[in-house]
Formats: sequence, structure tokens, C-alpha cells
Amino acid sequence: MNKFFFSSTLSILLISMPCLYAQHKDCYTALEICDNASLHMIPSSGIGLTDLGVAITCVGQEYNSIWMKWTVMESGILSFVLYPDSAWQDLDFIVFQPGSDEDCVDKIPIRCMAAGANIAEPPQQWINCTGATGLATGNTDAEEPPGCPPGSNNFLAPIDALAGEQYILMINEFSDSGLGYTLSFTGTASLTCITGTAYPEEENTLASLDVYPTISTGTIFIRVDETGHSLNQLNIVNTAGQIVYSDKQLIETDLEIDLQHLPPGIYFAQLRSSHSTLTQKFLLAN
Repeated sequence: MNKFFFSSTLSILLISMPCLYAQHKDCYTALEICDNASLHMIPSSGIGLTDLGVAITCVGQEYNSIWMKWTVMESGILSFVLYPDSAWQDLDFIVFQPGSDEDCVDKIPIRCMAAGANIAEPPQQWINCTGATGLATGNTDAEEPPGCPPGSNNFLAPIDALAGEQYILMINEFSDSGLGYTLSFTGTASLTCITGTAYPEEENTLASLDVYPTISTGTIFIRVDETGHSLNQLNIVNTAGQIVYSDKQLIETDLEIDLQHLPPGIYFAQLRSSHSTLTQKFLLAN
């Protein structure tokens, strides 16, 4: 994948997309991914507790890290692209499978990306190892080491994921740029939350989101269950990724929203809690 062709795609992804100012710096406090929606993240500096599971991989150490996790709801190809805000950022990542449910001690690294710039060498020798990175169809390698040795292209093989499998992802912003990046899932596997919560101070329940009618002439009704969660934002998003309605301070759990001013088409109600995102699709047919 050519690293300089990602900018137009990135500009579309970033239109009005909410940012996650990540505090999820350890496996045990990983951000729970509850669907396949794209996320833009701005990592805070530093790391959490030293993770021995990272130290034994090609990455070697955490650097401005973010952790996240999810369960595969429907089997398919698990692939994703990390689009940095700048083509010169150096992003590394590790994909783990837990040794047992939600286990961060016995997790097994199955993909490891550490490729990046060889500062002492001319840019033409390492430019292919900067910019966008991830898991992509057409690649067969499970690991790319630091630097940019021959054959490295900043992408690894996708994963043939089965329903019920759990995955943990650690991302490093190694370039320490202060900038963020967008995570976009590109495969056919359908993702949902890992049962339970990464926050022991919150109840061991999942937030819920109901939207009705699913085919509307302009008014929709939304019901959210905030039991045990710190809900902070409800967005209505169109298929271009633009937010057309937002309620950043949810007070009520039952909402009536007038969307008659919007053109007909498919929209998504997106509920963001303190550690997860839920999405429901509906159609405006006015």
C-alpha cells in the first residue's frame, strides 16, 4: 500500500469524528470496542504499568500507548488500517489473543508491527515503512521488525477470525508527535464488546441502545440504558461520517429526536460511554 495515497481517505474519516483522548494505557483498562465504527484517537504521553507481554515482542516497549479489546460477533476477516494524522508518524502495534477469557497475563502475540524509519539512512530506503499501517489482504507476514528491512511495507497479514474469539490491540505512537490517528476496521468480521467491563468501579453490565422505528419519516425515538456506566455522548452520523446531531450531556434515557430537516438515507445512532461505543442503523424515508 502506498503511504502517500492515504491522505484523501483520512480527510473523509476525520470529518466531525469524535476523538478519544486515551487514558487506556494498560491491558486491564483497555478501551472496549463494541462495533466496527472508525475511531480517531489522540494518545496522551507515557505508558501505564510495564507490560512483560510487550517486552518479549518485536516492539519491545510501550511508547505513548493505547490498549483496546473486542470480541468477534460474526466470523470473518479481521483487518484494519491505522491512519496517522501525519504521514511522517511512526505507529507500531501488537495484536494479542488472551490465553483465557479477558486474561492479560497469558496473552499471546499473533501480529507484531515495529517497522519504521532508519534515521541514519536516506528516506527512500525507509519511506515504505512510515505512514498508514495495519492488517491488510494480500500480506502474508505476521511480524515486521524495527527499521525497514527488505520486504517490509508496514502491513501484516489479516486474521481469519471466528465468532467468540477475543483480541487485544496495543498501539504505540512511537514518533512522539503529539498527533493522533484513526483506526478503521476494513474486514468482514463483525465486532462487539468483551463481556464485562475494564472498569472495576463500574457495574459488570453493558450499556444498551435501542432506536425505533428503524424506518422513519423524520422522527426517531431512542432509549439508552446507563446502568453502571458513565455515558457521555449520543451522536447521529450519516454515511459520510458527518455528525448531524449530538447530545454531549445525556440526562434522559428516553429521547425523541426530530430529523425531518435531513435528506432521506441511512443514518447511525452512536452511543459513546466511558469505555465503549454502540451503534444502531436506521433509515430516514421522508
